[in-house]
Amino acid sequence: MIKRFQHQLTIVFIVSFLAYANTLSYEFVLDDKIVITENSFTKKGVDGLADIFNNDSMTGFFGTDKSLVTGGRYRPLSMAIHAIEWEVFGNNPFWFHLFSVLFYALSVCLLFLILIQLLPRGPDAYLNWPFLATLFFALHPLHTEVVANIKSRDEIVSILFVFLSFLAMIKYTDLKKPIYLAGAGICFFLSLLSKESSVVFVAIIPMGLYYFKEEFLKKQLVAVSSSLVAITASYIILRIAIVGSAKIQIAKELMNNPFLEATDMEKWATIFYTLLLYLKLSFIPHPLTHDYYPKQIPIVDWTNVYSLLALAIYGAMLVYALYGLKKKNPISFMIWVYFAGLALYTNILFPIGTFMNERFLYVSTIGIALFFSYLMISVIKKRSIQLVLTGAILLLYGFKTIDRNSAWETDTTLSLTDIEISGNSAKCNMAAGMALLERSETQKNSALEKKDLSQSVKYLTKSLELYPTYLPPTLLMGNALTKLKDYEQGIAYYIRCLALSPGYSFALQNLEFVGQEASAEGQFETALKAYQVILDNSDAKAGIYERMGEIYGKELNRPDLALPFLEKALAKSPKDGNISQKLGIVYGMLGKNQEAINTFEQGISLNPDNGRLWLNLGISYQSLGNVAKANECFTKAFELEPALRNE
Repeated sequence: MIKRFQHQLTIVFIVSFLAYANTLSYEFVLDDKIVITENSFTKKGVDGLADIFNNDSMTGFFGTDKSLVTGGRYRPLSMAIHAIEWEVFGNNPFWFHLFSVLFYALSVCLLFLILIQLLPRGPDAYLNWPFLATLFFALHPLHTEVVANIKSRDEIVSILFVFLSFLAMIKYTDLKKPIYLAGAGICFFLSLLSKESSVVFVAIIPMGLYYFKEEFLKKQLVAVSSSLVAITASYIILRIAIVGSAKIQIAKELMNNPFLEATDMEKWATIFYTLLLYLKLSFIPHPLTHDYYPKQIPIVDWTNVYSLLALAIYGAMLVYALYGLKKKNPISFMIWVYFAGLALYTNILFPIGTFMNERFLYVSTIGIALFFSYLMISVIKKRSIQLVLTGAILLLYGFKTIDRNSAWETDTTLSLTDIEISGNSAKCNMAAGMALLERSETQKNSALEKKDLSQSVKYLTKSLELYPTYLPPTLLMGNALTKLKDYEQGIAYYIRCLALSPGYSFALQNLEFVGQEASAEGQFETALKAYQVILDNSDAKAGIYERMGEIYGKELNRPDLALPFLEKALAKSPKDGNISQKLGIVYGMLGKNQEAINTFEQGISLNPDNGRLWLNLGISYQSLGNVAKANECFTKAFELEPALRNE
């Protein structure tokens, strides 16, 4: 069969590959770090395979098992492929992108092999239903996130194995040989191990055979369905053994529960609103974005005309699909495929943590591709019109796909491209602000650096307007303002971080940096404020107390205020000679010469080779009139550090 259709297969493969060839030079982007670059299991290479198969797929990134999505994630096969790639190619995104594109092109070829065995072909080798449907699927722009974002390789590998399973099931129905049924089961199990969402093919495969295989018998339907159900049950048992039973937990944080602020009625109205958006994107995939987080999709109620329109359209689609089931109407099948592909991502069955995502339509676009090609071949009869419309759609889709790929080149290009579309997303505004903040660090021109920082502040401000208690942009705002040398405002945002997340380590670290920078610029009161916030919110290390004491004593000439901080510093780090020296000096400034002597001697007992301690000890003895002891200390100091003679 492959030899018979080798020319069509070659075209399908080349078209699929070329559509995504421009991604080969791109970097790791977005969630690639979760499954690849910052995943400890993946980075072990083949040594990490046991960990990958024995843990939730997110454990290698978080370092612990976190139930961040309903039922967890168990996708060991796609993760294992990444680990092998890392073992062979290391931290080189070219090879990861190459295999994503190759797997995609191969899966599209498998789809063609399925369709030519199910659908009527007609006499034309190219202008026929299976071939056109395959091209529409290959070039559909909604696939860009699946292919261009390496993390979504799980979608490609999963569908590749499920297509192999589908082909084996077709062979089984044709030849009645159990070996094909077994092979189909194995491939389906591998598909589930790649990504569990392929479970929807438990319905799609038998339905496809029922609709398009005239010789498909009831006995075979039972065998096919039972096999797929049994394999699914086996996977679920394995999954439960590894990650535990599915627990539907409603998150109490807006970024993981977009309906947090919605009533039940608003939730359902908004769900149907997004379903209409899905339908629109299925046919007119423009504009595209990776980010539909709150509040990019508005919370609506049932007075919204689009929610009502979606309810009417989807209701009509369901009625048509049911009506066409008995008559084996092909459009009915396309609707079932569309429904099945989307079923797990609607927020109807369980919460998915976001309103919607374009990649969730990956399987559903099979139904859309079938519909487009069906219109071209079965509804439009005039060949010239078929050619013009088909060519126009394929060219537009191909151009849109290649153009959209460019957004996925880097994290910066992705966030700055998509903020133009997702301007009401708190997360996308945060990402754009972060991208500009990071880019500012590479700018060699101070004017460009300031421009990036100012724009970063605008995006981060918008993010916090949309979601005032959103921690990441609050921290980033502090960072951006600090780089702009607006230290007071930077401190204010770090204080907000600590109010949102007490003891937040990044805020505490950055406050220390503010203290250092402000001190270097002579803004000592600001530096003291930053350090005081650290003291108020943590068990600070000795260095913070030391710096505060130094500022009060040396820079502000307030030894009385410096004293308690340096005493605390020395209590925390009693072996630190520098702290002993500073505390002794403060004692001397306050006229407490004996306390100064005691402190210097304590420091010398722990740091006998510290010349400055000996020098300051000599000065203290000199202040008490003990010239002999003072000279003895000076001699020792100059022996240890001759340069001290010149001070």
